[in-house]
Amino acid sequence: MRFKKNNSKSIRRLLNAAAIALFSGVAAALPAASAEKMYFDYGYLNRAISTASLEAFVEEGTVNSELAPYLNRMSVFSHQELQQFLNTPLSASTTGVLGQFSNPFVLSQWLQAPTGDLVLDTLGALVQTQGRQNGRQAMRGALVAAAADPGGLSVMNVIRFYPTEAVRLNLPNILALAQSISANRKATERLVGMAIEQSKVAAGLDPSIDYSALPVLSDMAQFEVIKQTLTLQDRSRASRASPGSASRQQHRTYAADLYLPSSLHAPSKSLSPQSIPVMVISHGYGDSRHLTDTVTLARQLAASGFAVAVLEHVGSNRDYRANLSQGLTQESFEAMTFINRPLDIKFLLDTLEQKNSTEFQGRLQLERVGVIGHSLGGYSALAAAGATIDIERLQSQCDPTTELTPTKVNMALLIQCRALELSASPETSQQLADGRLKDERVALVIALAPLTNLFGSQGMSQIDVPVVIMGGARDVMSPIVLEQMHAFRWLQTPHKYFYLAENTAHTPEMSRFILNLSQPETDIINRFDQSERDLFKLTVSLAIAHGKVHLLDDASYQPYLTSAYVNAVSPELTRLHLLRTMPPEF
Repeated sequence: MRFKKNNSKSIRRLLNAAAIALFSGVAAALPAASAEKMYFDYGYLNRAISTASLEAFVEEGTVNSELAPYLNRMSVFSHQELQQFLNTPLSASTTGVLGQFSNPFVLSQWLQAPTGDLVLDTLGALVQTQGRQNGRQAMRGALVAAAADPGGLSVMNVIRFYPTEAVRLNLPNILALAQSISANRKATERLVGMAIEQSKVAAGLDPSIDYSALPVLSDMAQFEVIKQTLTLQDRSRASRASPGSASRQQHRTYAADLYLPSSLHAPSKSLSPQSIPVMVISHGYGDSRHLTDTVTLARQLAASGFAVAVLEHVGSNRDYRANLSQGLTQESFEAMTFINRPLDIKFLLDTLEQKNSTEFQGRLQLERVGVIGHSLGGYSALAAAGATIDIERLQSQCDPTTELTPTKVNMALLIQCRALELSASPETSQQLADGRLKDERVALVIALAPLTNLFGSQGMSQIDVPVVIMGGARDVMSPIVLEQMHAFRWLQTPHKYFYLAENTAHTPEMSRFILNLSQPETDIINRFDQSERDLFKLTVSLAIAHGKVHLLDDASYQPYLTSAYVNAVSPELTRLHLLRTMPPEF
């Protein structure tokens, strides 16, 4: 956007609009002010408000003449909601990974690590010091001090602890951020609307049967389930002896739980060789193989006749994330994760091949395997299927000095940019780009809210097997228009499926948080809980159906892979829509 330098009236209107936008929600990512004054800068023009006025508003609800031009014109937040937003500590509004950063020690450690450094660089370009310098160091001090205060890490507390007499908000940069956020929100709305219409059209072309009468596959347990735990030792790979340690183990050790159908141990004459399909499940960043939904998915797949292996990815699991709060590491996962995860899958399959001949009478079908992954686990599945990282493109995406375009306003990049740390060793980073992480045995990918931006079109086009991608319309951690939508368009395989779920975020917990913010006076959470359970059952059914069709060539499950089916059985609040192609405008 360009502005004429001599159009002072337009610039004044711009300053007012930007200030209103800032206090209406854009400032959620920009918790900064000074002890006395907060300036809104646009070139040589600026406006200021005192922090005392803001304090009075937060503590007493007082809107004085200084704040009235902004607060009286707000349309996004009510005054009460804005007060709550400014004064609510992070620990009260988030859980999991984000909730950890309410601990001042964890936050201080993380802000010194590569990911935190990138965040500070970006924030510092938006929130500057009194002398118009990058505010990264002042911001770091304010964040840590606020987290250590009994009031917690809230926006208002960061304002209280900002260490300079005045702080300057760089409006051109803030406006670029606001415009990018707005562009992404509108693109998501357009995508949801298009998905609804496209899926209706596609459903009208599907065979005319009663799809709602089809059996619910997740409820049809055919076999008892037997659980085994494997301890895997890959001697070709080293790993840290302990988090934060410089020493290395001689081999990488990790676990996998097997969920096996009782048919695996049926009398030898009743089952033919390679008749039991195999699914591998790769958990998300900061999770573990013991996550309730993961275990439920594994058990229901096994009860339907699949042999399921659930991996524990050491270095990016819940245990490693916990080490951050104990001061054993500055980051919540290792950069080598981008190589280790797909290789964990490869070594697991090698191990299962050995066990297949010695323990399972050759009954496991290991030449065509499915991999299911959530979030970073979705990356693992896609990489194991042949997707390669476009290093040059990722470097451009992760450069904090370039303009904040819509594609760069993406929280998922905080994880993906860490792959660039491996560039220090060309031999190591080359593995990300040359296809060595691919396993030819992977014949199906089911990626749930996957991280995909780092692949680019060049990397995603390397996949030649069926791919299922599922994303949530309210996912702010891995935004559907920046991650899953592009990944689906980049795929060249003819067997690709894009499922879009309404009103869902990266995790059920995050979905509840966002819905509660947007509709606090309704019973939306109670309705969402039931709808989310129904959506999970539908997701399990779809995983079973895709496995039967693409791993066993069982065409009788084809009706489950249609738009008509998901339209007929989707829960109302979290409706699912299936796209097989992406219109050119997206």
